[in-house]
Parts: sequence; C-alpha cells; structure tokens
Amino acid sequence: MSEWLDRFLSLRHLSTQAGDVAFEFARPVPGWAWALILLGAAFLAGWSYSRLLGPRAARAWLAGVRAATLSLVALLLAGPQLSRPNERVEKDWVVFLVDRSESLSVRDAPTGTTRNEQLIDAFDRARAGLEGLGTERHTLYLGFDAGTFDLRGAMPPDAESLGEAMGTRTRLGAGLEQALRRVAARPVAGVVVLSDGRSADAIPRGVLRQLESRQIPVFGVALGSAQGLADLSLAEVDAPRAAFLDDIVPVNVRLDTLGPEGVPAPGARLELIDSGTGRVIDSRRVEPGEAREQRLTLTGKPAGAGPTNWLVRIMTDTPDLSARNNEQAIAFETADRPIRVLHFDGYPRWEYRYLKNLFLRERSISSASLLLHPQRRYIQEGTRTLDSLPRTPAQWSENDVIVLGDLRPDLFSDDQLRQMRDLVAQRGAGILWIGGPGATPGAWRPTPLADLLPFTLTHNSGGGVGPDAYLEPVTIRPAPAAARLGVMQLGDSAQDPWPSVLSTPEAGWPLLRWAQRIETGTLKPTAETLALAVGSSASAPTPLVLTMRYGAGRVVYVGTDEIWRYRYARGETLSERFWIPLVRLLARDSLGRSGRAAIAEIQPERATPDQQVRVVVRLLDQQLIERRPASIRVTVTRDDEVAADRTGSDEFELVLQAEAGGDGSAPGTYAGTFIAPRPGVYRVTSADPILAGVDLDARLEVIVADDEMRIPQTDHATLAQIAQATGGRMLQPEELGTLGATLPNRELRLLGAPDIETLWDKPLAFVLLMLLLTLEWAGRRLIKLS
Repeated sequence: MSEWLDRFLSLRHLSTQAGDVAFEFARPVPGWAWALILLGAAFLAGWSYSRLLGPRAARAWLAGVRAATLSLVALLLAGPQLSRPNERVEKDWVVFLVDRSESLSVRDAPTGTTRNEQLIDAFDRARAGLEGLGTERHTLYLGFDAGTFDLRGAMPPDAESLGEAMGTRTRLGAGLEQALRRVAARPVAGVVVLSDGRSADAIPRGVLRQLESRQIPVFGVALGSAQGLADLSLAEVDAPRAAFLDDIVPVNVRLDTLGPEGVPAPGARLELIDSGTGRVIDSRRVEPGEAREQRLTLTGKPAGAGPTNWLVRIMTDTPDLSARNNEQAIAFETADRPIRVLHFDGYPRWEYRYLKNLFLRERSISSASLLLHPQRRYIQEGTRTLDSLPRTPAQWSENDVIVLGDLRPDLFSDDQLRQMRDLVAQRGAGILWIGGPGATPGAWRPTPLADLLPFTLTHNSGGGVGPDAYLEPVTIRPAPAAARLGVMQLGDSAQDPWPSVLSTPEAGWPLLRWAQRIETGTLKPTAETLALAVGSSASAPTPLVLTMRYGAGRVVYVGTDEIWRYRYARGETLSERFWIPLVRLLARDSLGRSGRAAIAEIQPERATPDQQVRVVVRLLDQQLIERRPASIRVTVTRDDEVAADRTGSDEFELVLQAEAGGDGSAPGTYAGTFIAPRPGVYRVTSADPILAGVDLDARLEVIVADDEMRIPQTDHATLAQIAQATGGRMLQPEELGTLGATLPNRELRLLGAPDIETLWDKPLAFVLLMLLLTLEWAGRRLIKLS
C-alpha cells in the first residue's frame, strides 16, 4: 500500500514507508486556524450559491465542491511536504599511548618477565575486548618514547607490531601533548597510557588543563614492579690512558645504588676482566645494603705491551634490575720500555743510597742518579750516563720522572728550573720531591718550581721557611686517595694493601725518626693526601705524602727520608712497594706524550648533546712550535664514521693561545669549542697540513643526560597522579579487556538540515484542483448557471 502511495504521490527522494518520514507544512497553521479556514470556505461557498436560481440540492452540491476547492487551495498555500530529520552520530575516540622506551626491557614484572613481555601479554589477553571496542569507537594506537609515532601492523598490537623497545628516553608529557593534537576537535572518551611511568619530563600544566576542560580521563596501565627495586649501577669508571708493562694500574670505580631510599642494594662482586682472555684480574665484594654511593679501586697488571682492553663488570647475587649499566669497557696503551728517571740529591743520605740502588735493581727503570755540588761538580751513578745536566727542553724531555732530594735550587740555572716546570706542565712529566732537613722544601720558595709544591711555604717556628719537623718518631697511615691512585699498597694482597704493623709504633722498626709536620691549612686546593704521619702524642695526624696535578703532569711530595728503615723487617720489599708505584704514577702522564709531535685534549671528556666542550691541541715537537701558525684546523668525527655537524661542517678552527701573562709567543697551544649534536663517541683528527700524519688521539663521549637505562625504576605514582587529576583511574593489565565498560560515552549526535520533498507541486495536487474546478463547472452547466 505504501509503495503504491509513493508512486501515486510521485515521490522521488523520500518514502512514506520510512518510519522517520513525517508529513508537515512549510508554513504551519494552527488547528483553530484550519477550523476557521474550513468554516470560512463553507460559508463563502454557501453564500455564493444562496442567491442563485436553480434546484436547492444542486446548488448545495456545487457549494460543497467550491468549499472543497477553496480548502484545497488553502492547503496548497500552507506548503504540504514530507520531512525526514538529517541526524549524524560521530563515534568517540580512544587513544592508546604505548611506552616503547628501553626501560621496558627491564625484567621486574610480577610474573618474572620483562615489562615489554608483560605489555604484549596484556594486549593478547585483551584482544577480543579491544577488537570489540574498535567496532564501537574509533581507536588510535600510538607508541611513544621521546616523541609519539604510529604503531604499524596488527591492531590491537601484538609482539610483531610492537617489536623491541628501543627508545633511549621517555617523555610522557610530550607524548600526551602530541596525542591530544592528533585528536583535536574530536570527541575523546579517554587516553590509555601503558607505561612504567618513567619520564624525563614533567606533565605540562597546559596539557592537564586541556584534559580537564575537554573532560578526557586518563587511564593508566602500570607495567613493571609496583615496588621500587634497587639497581646497582656502574656510574663512573676511571683508568689511566697509558701504563708501563708490569705497572700496577688502578681502575677507580664509582658504584651507585639507584632506587627509592631505604631499599637496599643487592650483594655483588665487582670484577676487572681481561677482555681478550676473560681472566678475572681483580675483584671486590660489595655487600648488600651498603652506602648508596661507593668508591672502589681495582688494580691489575697489563699482560703485554700494546693496546690493553679491560672490562669492569658487576656480578650481582640476584638478577639485577638493569644489566646495561653493569659493564663498562676501558682501554689504554701499554708501553714496554723502561721509565726514564733522573735522580738528584745534595748529599749521600741513607734514603738517596737505598733509592739509587732500588733504581739500579729495577729492570723497568732506566736511571741516572746524581749528587750535585755547589761548584757544579757531580757524582753520577745509574744505568745511563749523562754528559752534562740537561740544558734544553729537548734534553729534559728525555726523562719521565725527575726526583729532587734535599738539594739547593741554585745548583740549577733559572732556565733549567723553568724548563723543569714546563716539562711537567706541558709534556706531562712528573717530579718526586723528597724532603730533607737541609734545603727541601724551604730553599725552593723563590724559584719557578715553588708552584710545583703541593703546599704553601710559610715561616716555621724556628724562623725559617717550610714545615716544622716532628720532635718524635712517627708512623705512616695511608689516606683514601692512595687506593684510588694505586699507591701505598705495601701488603702482600689487594685485600690487605697496608700491613697493620707499619702503623704500630710498639713494633719499633716501622718508626720514622724524622718527618716534616705539614699543616693541613697550608695545602693547595688541588693537593691530595696519600699518607699521613701519626705521632705518639695526642695531636692530629698531618699529611706526609702528597700529590698534585700541575698542567699535564703530576708531582708527589714525600715529607720524610726515613723509608729506608723498612728494610729492617723484610729487606727491600717494603721500600720497593713504597717507591716504585709512586714513580710509575708520575711517569704515566709523560708516557701518553712521549715521542709524539702533538696531542689533543677534550674538556670535559664526557658531555651531553648540545653541550659546549673545549678542544685543545698542544704542539710538542720543537719544529712544529717554531712553525706555529695563528690557527690550525681539526676534524671531529664519530666512531661510526658519521661526521659530526657543527654549522654544517665537521671541520673547525683552533686559535693559538697566549701564555698566561705572556706576550702571545706561547709554545704552540691551540684551543676552540665544539658542540656535539647527538650521542656517540667522537674523536679529534688533524685537518691541517702542519699536522699531517699526527695522531692526536682525543676522545669525547656524548651521552644523554636522561638516558632511559640510567635510572630504570618504575614510577607508577606519576601515572596515578595524572589519572586522578583527569578523572580517570589506574587499571591492572588484566583489566585492559574490560576497558569499554569503564570508558564514558562521548559520542556526538549532529543534526543537519532535514531532507524535504514538497507535495504542493506534485501532479496529484494539480489533478485534484482541476478535478474540483471541472466538477463545479460541469454542475453549473447542468443547472444552467454558467
């Protein structure tokens, strides 16, 4: 019937069969008005035929036809039409932010799996529910670490589409901000964050205000352990750049316990490993629950000459939170050549005799020991012979360590004293001071070498210059810095580096009958105490063995000449263990510069991206120094051979530096700045013809300050705070499949212009009007009124 009516009304767009199609008027007329219209039409039609001649019934019939015609005209003028409302429903959106940072590789999930495996399992369990959610709402799956990106592959994600979590840092605040931009001006039912909560940035206030104003709740799905676990981390490893064969090389390690306060670190064993053979060179036990920051020193001897590669690693008693920060490689060059020592003293005291003989016996030392006389005469002994005292920088550079005993500085010329100072400052040589009751150190106050003493020379109680002497015998006690530098280890094993008997005055033989009382207040800012003098009185111990960096080299000051007394107990063993490591310590810096035309330094050696670092190149060859130009060019490249980018080029200029207080004619030292744009290991190489073939060998490590794995603990509290602030809540990974029942309904119903099909202009309206007019005309003809 309805289909026939659609055809009868000639409908093109709408159908009377549709339930949402309604009949209405374009110009609606109230019901009472329609009643008046019908009454008016009937009255007008009846009045128009009331005075005409003709049969009464015929006139009444014609009046009814006219009334119908007038009523039809009024109906058509009201605009009859069919109308269907045009309503559109816009589905709301659900945004999934999935953490893809490297911290998801940490194995601390409740089931004993990694956080990434926990995430994959959560998606697998919730797949049916999330697929159903995708049919009811729009779903957007985004991965995030430092920024957001679309996840590719099957959705909801599976193990293949998620892949490995590789992001080096997490920025949850930036992830939320970018996700909101993706769904701007769209109805959002909620944002689901699947993360361990670790983030390098805070949530911007603007993002929180936008979530609140748009009424978008955030639902957090926390991954990993809800309790903060402790992680033992290798925070810093420091080792010399070069060493001698048979040298005891110290490797200084700083261990950090990462995690909440009060959570003890696991027990572990700290090991020094030979990377080539896997042999454990040294190890230290780290007990559970020790200090949050620990500094330990491992020592070892290189197995052979040439490049030496070691590995420092932590072996925890229980699985560690992150294995990435448990290892660090170190590399240095081992030289198989003797240490070149030049030994001066003013008279044949016992310490000179024993030290001279020690140098003669030690195969790793090539020495020349000289007793100097005021008339420039000298007595020479040793494994090498000098024709004369060094008088030029080149002659001084043939030595790694200079030992200055108790002698007067006027035995040397001013030029020789300055050359010794420059030898330490520029070429990295070392000076070993051995104090005495005569000239050292007081007589050296007005000389250029006074700068190389680790303490300030003041007047003593006797009116002279320099420290007072103890009025009683003293014993030696090592200071913490000694272990870090690998000296003062006179024991038979690394576990017992200092025999307790050496600090026991009752034994008698360890007592030093003469020592200088160096007051702590006179120490220079960079001086470090290696050993203390302990008297029998109640006075506090004072520094006895000191070290200080000076320029490229190092100095050591020993405030006693009584170490030879240790031979009364064990022959030469204890004396050798006292002096040889000190000599080796001083020689290491010169080893890195020996025989090289130029060296490069980067300060600091470890930086963060976009941090400015200083690159310094020092010319060591006299021919290069004489030819020095106003500037040189160097290249900084990454180890993976990707050129670093500095203003579009990896080459930049270093400018010749003026010597402090000089006239600009300084020995060839060049400096400039460099900015590393991204993480990696960078090296300085020559790009200037004057340095052709010179291996500069400077290394810069650029690390991300907020590296994801440096602090891998979870931060579920951050997720909970965001959820609470936005009206959301925390979900367990098992609840992900029931997310649809938790989300609010944010779909929109949009009303557009209704679909209209008019009826007044249809053929049926015209036919009805013509039919009524024809009937009236025919009726009037029949009763002869027309």
